[in-house]
Amino acid sequence: MDMLLRHVTMTELADLFARHQDRSPAPYLTDPEAVGRARRLAKANGIWDDLSEHLDPGRDIPVIKRSAFRNYRRVGDRTLPQSRSAYRSRELHRAALALYLGHPKANVDYLQDLLWAYCDDHTWVMAAHEGRAIDLGSAALGATFSEILHVLGDRLEDEVKGRVSAEIDRRIFQNLWNYKHMDEWKTRRMNWNHVCNGEVIRTALYQIEDPRILAHMTHAAIQNLTYALDGFTEDGGCEEGPGYWSYGFGHYLYVAHALSLRTGGELNLMTGDKIERICRYPLAAQIAGPLRSTFADSHHGYISARIAMIINAFYKMPELYELCELRPNRTLKVSGMHELVLYRGQRARGAPDHRDYLMPDLGQVKLRGRPGGRQMTLMALAGHNGVPHNHNDIGSFIVHRGDRLLLVDPGAPLYTRKTFSPRRYEIVFCNSLGHSVPVINGKQQQPGSQYYGKLEVENLNGEGKKRAVIDMTRAYPKGTVKRLVRTFTLTARTNRLTLEDAYTFSRAPRSVEEAFITFEKVEVAPNGRSVRIGPRGNRVRLSCVETPGRFRFRRLVEESKEGRADEVVTRITFTSRKLSKELRLRFEVA
Repeated sequence: MDMLLRHVTMTELADLFARHQDRSPAPYLTDPEAVGRARRLAKANGIWDDLSEHLDPGRDIPVIKRSAFRNYRRVGDRTLPQSRSAYRSRELHRAALALYLGHPKANVDYLQDLLWAYCDDHTWVMAAHEGRAIDLGSAALGATFSEILHVLGDRLEDEVKGRVSAEIDRRIFQNLWNYKHMDEWKTRRMNWNHVCNGEVIRTALYQIEDPRILAHMTHAAIQNLTYALDGFTEDGGCEEGPGYWSYGFGHYLYVAHALSLRTGGELNLMTGDKIERICRYPLAAQIAGPLRSTFADSHHGYISARIAMIINAFYKMPELYELCELRPNRTLKVSGMHELVLYRGQRARGAPDHRDYLMPDLGQVKLRGRPGGRQMTLMALAGHNGVPHNHNDIGSFIVHRGDRLLLVDPGAPLYTRKTFSPRRYEIVFCNSLGHSVPVINGKQQQPGSQYYGKLEVENLNGEGKKRAVIDMTRAYPKGTVKRLVRTFTLTARTNRLTLEDAYTFSRAPRSVEEAFITFEKVEVAPNGRSVRIGPRGNRVRLSCVETPGRFRFRRLVEESKEGRADEVVTRITFTSRKLSKELRLRFEVA
């Protein structure tokens, strides 16, 4: 897409800021009437009571110990330093929110002491990102601190405001222009770009009053946001999955909203067909409630109310509210200053989206069966194995029926030093063994964009049988298979799925192992020709049609610890008794 600010010079941006000198990037946060509404809403939805129960200004402020910070370098575990940081972050946000709302437990000294403690920290960069000048954590802290100064500064002492501002300048602004550090996130085509560039821009909007200095600080950063937009496929798909859509593109939305408000709507980064398509991506990724596609390093979850509300400030997409966490009356569950103030009673309509979705450039399809308590949903992926946060998973798929995920893509592993090292594909959550794809002659799929699949669909949103066809031939090392085509057929009326893998080899293979991944209980029939997956009352039967062979399964208990604390990946396999140059294996899920 065209570079943002392609036709706006730095001087013209300075003039634009100057024309709106008195505007705030978040005027709604300082509007007394809006603050009053936020207070009433906080009392009505439990946030007020949560502050009463959990905020304790007399509590000691935790120090990020050197030994905790060094835990990542020593053993590759980022949990300890991040858990300490997360605890203090929660305290900071609670203390700021209490003061903002005028809560009885609000204590300005507690908030100031928390801010002072951050100023004492050796670094704002996360332990896993040590060596960087600015990272995801430090950029977010800079924006949070500048926002607190902007909204609550009149209640803070000058000494505190001065020190926090000086640390923001030293750790964020000066590092941004340090020629000795090449922070590659500035032009990355993934979430780091939008988070870091976006938070640095928002920090500048709050902190810098001089229009010329503000333009100098932000012009290149705004342009750099384009690179991350280029990381989305032309159909708006997020190769990193819906979790990183919320995180990365969410920060793009925050800064676009702030720039629009700061410039009286003159600078609008939300225009363009591709931006609109990116905004709609979660609709294609959603399965039911918090369940969504978990391809790449993604998790289930809701989109935030703030994200949905910002998008609807630019585009009419009320259907996104269905993807937010809701209260029993279908109003949005909101928290934090922004959501409390922006909320105007928006609610989900209670109309589930039963449409099929195709994202041809992303290589992802969602097919729906007949609505009802036994509705089956299929989510399948082609794409390529060179995406950010890649898994070797071309042809992987998810089957949901009723209220359960019965066949899964296991999603993201736990993030450790190993996850982002050459040993990444030893992790079952990242390699082919953790996905519902074949292993051929002992060979798994390999990482790299040269390993890809091609997706075609038939009868999308139509009546009768719907098909998705993935050519998986190029997903495996050269010479592994001459041709491999996977065909899904969903009979919508009966909510029955057929999967067929058609192989062509140069010579008969030594072994072909079909695989199906689940977190559910598995029972193999005595003859080995079928398996039952899931709990009694809501389970499916997986069987091989026509071809003799045997199902087996193995619970990957130790391997699962690299990704799950409460679930175990179960790998179901099927091996055919006969192997030949032309092999067609057909499975039914019903």
